[in-house]
Amino acid sequence: MDVKQKWNCLALASIHIIKFTSRIRYIHERRSIRKTGKMLDIERMIQTNIPDIAPVYGGVRGRTISSHKQAYAWKTVVAAGLKQVIDLRKDYSADRYPELCRQYGIDYFHYPIDNDQETIAKMVELFPEFCKKIDQGDFYIACAMGLHRTDIALCTYWVFYAADKGIVPPEIRGYRRADGHDTGKIMRILNALYKYWTAQNGKEPMPITVFRERKEIINELSKK
Repeated sequence: MDVKQKWNCLALASIHIIKFTSRIRYIHERRSIRKTGKMLDIERMIQTNIPDIAPVYGGVRGRTISSHKQAYAWKTVVAAGLKQVIDLRKDYSADRYPELCRQYGIDYFHYPIDNDQETIAKMVELFPEFCKKIDQGDFYIACAMGLHRTDIALCTYWVFYAADKGIVPPEIRGYRRADGHDTGKIMRILNALYKYWTAQNGKEPMPITVFRERKEIINELSKK
C-alpha cells in the first residue's frame, strides 16, 4: 500500500470515527442521568436558552452565567439540579460569580485555560480535581462565551484522561472549520501539557503515537 492509499484509508477511518462518536455521544448525553444517578435536568437547562448551551458529559456548557445578561436563568438552573460551576477564564478575578454560587449553594471551581507556562502549570496542578468535577456531572462549564476555551478544557479532559476510560470525545463547538476556525490553539495547549507532564514525571503521559491519534480525532471533529 503506497502513501496515498494509506492516507485515503486514514481519512475514511476518520469519517467513520466521527459518525460513530456522534451517535454514541448522543446516546451518552441522553442516558447520563439514568446511568449515573445524576440529578441534573439537562432538558430544563437547555430550555433556559442561554447562548450556546449544550449538554456534555452529564453537565452542560454555554456562555458564562456570571453575566448580568444571564441573571434570569439562575433560579431555573438551580431548580434543574445544578451542583457545580467550572469557570475557565484565566483573567476573571471579580467576586460576583463565586458569590452567586455561594448564594445558591453551588460549588465554584476555577480552572484557568491559557497556553502560557504559568497557566499550564496551574492546569496540571488542578487537573485531577478538574476531571473529578466532570465525572461527578451536574456541572455548568464555561469560559466567557462558552466556546473556545471550553473546547480546550473538554479536549484536555478527553485526551489525557477520559479516552483511557472509553469515553467519547467532546463535540467541538468553538473551533469549527465551518465557522472559519482551526484547532491550532487546542493543539498548542495539548502539546504544552504533554511536554510539561513529560518533564515533570520523567516519562510521557502516553505513547506519542496515541497522543497524535487523539489529536487527529479532535481535528476531524472540528471539520463537522
